[in-house]
Amino acid sequence: MIKYIAILLTIALFVISCKKDNYYDGSDATLNFSSDTVFFDTVFTSVGSVTKQLKVYNKNKGTVNISNIRLGMGTASNYRLNINGINSSSANDIEIEEGDSVYIFIEVTVDPQNTNTPYVISDSIIFSLNGRSQDIILRSWGQEANYIDGRYSSAIIRDTVWTNTKPFLIYNSMMVDTGETLIIEEGTQIFLHKNSSIYVMGTLIIKGTKDNPVIIKGDRLEHAYDDVPGQWSRLVFVNPSKNNTIDFAEIKGGIIGVQVGGNIESSEKPDLKISNTKIEHMNYSCLYTIGSSVLASNCVFADAGFYPVALLMGGNYEFYHSTIANYWSYATRTEPSLVITNNLVANNAMYVSDLTNAYFGNCIVYGTMSDELGLRNDAAAEFNYKFENCIVRNSDLDFSDNNIYVNVWKDKNPNFINYSIYNWELDTMSNAQNKGNIDIINNYPYLPSINTDLNEFNRTTDGSPDLGAYERQH
Repeated sequence: MIKYIAILLTIALFVISCKKDNYYDGSDATLNFSSDTVFFDTVFTSVGSVTKQLKVYNKNKGTVNISNIRLGMGTASNYRLNINGINSSSANDIEIEEGDSVYIFIEVTVDPQNTNTPYVISDSIIFSLNGRSQDIILRSWGQEANYIDGRYSSAIIRDTVWTNTKPFLIYNSMMVDTGETLIIEEGTQIFLHKNSSIYVMGTLIIKGTKDNPVIIKGDRLEHAYDDVPGQWSRLVFVNPSKNNTIDFAEIKGGIIGVQVGGNIESSEKPDLKISNTKIEHMNYSCLYTIGSSVLASNCVFADAGFYPVALLMGGNYEFYHSTIANYWSYATRTEPSLVITNNLVANNAMYVSDLTNAYFGNCIVYGTMSDELGLRNDAAAEFNYKFENCIVRNSDLDFSDNNIYVNVWKDKNPNFINYSIYNWELDTMSNAQNKGNIDIINNYPYLPSINTDLNEFNRTTDGSPDLGAYERQH
């Protein structure tokens, strides 16, 4: 037995000796990395970033020992590291076997610097191996912001004006109080954290421009999140909200983009005029109304898990030169792009209310389903709607009633330039070209005018406007 133990010990010592001999300690040893720069998109001051990762590879002929990994600025750095499972600004003697790798996880918190413009935060990760140094650049943009947190009374907004000096970052929701008005000037950016909402019980006035629209989106600023839905909750107008206007805004990446109405049993409903606005990439609906009043012109409602536009439980609606489209790619879609009802089931009860008017003039309703218009009528209430000079994709409805459907093109593909990248402008061969009724434009009684499209191109120069939010440029 002693003989066998001696043999085993000799083998073990030989293996250990061979392993030590397999270390590569040459001065030409190098590390390989998954990237030479770790870049963070804009990071709000005092708010931690997402976690980025760096992979460190050993492609040398043998195990290497990295004597030191550290942040260039040490403990004074804005960056934080997790090195092979160790949270520290530095680590010593990190071994990587031949052909193997380790992960380094990186985060950053940006300190306020009392400036309204973005600024660069830089550092590096320095690797010391066999007497040589290699470094990886760390870089991020810092951005000051106006912080609104629903846990505090400052989240209840009274008469005020928001400008584009600094972005607004909303946590835990906010509310425009009853009888108060929030005016949002052109170029203002509003970012909402997960599950946060903007509630409007007073009045909201958004005054964007074509070149400087108002932006409302989630607070994940990496470009990979530009068209990801469900990052925040909704912008919702609830009773007794009145006289709301939105002009030139881009609202994207939430659960519901804009909701008008919420108290089903209230006889008083909110109203909204929305123009020159794009609402896209919503888990549920881009525009969702409950018995309310909405005037929409030159708008795009597109890319939703259920309905780009849902007009529920009656109300009063007018849509002019608007594009309602759905090519949702995240899952199989079962609901139409546009649904209109005079009823709603909620709390195990059926609610019915008059649809006094739902008018669509020079519009497009299209998507991947064969039936993109859904009508749900309860005979106990009025159900008045009309489509005039529109493309509507639907294989089921009878469009022969000229009192309801006037010059409606059934299943004519509008041929968007590229719906896969959400470009809803019209292609060269679009069936929506010159199909509009110019009288709808000339008799339009509201401001702003619809003589120009969402790009501010004139619709009337050729005498026959195109359908939807965009006029094809020849």
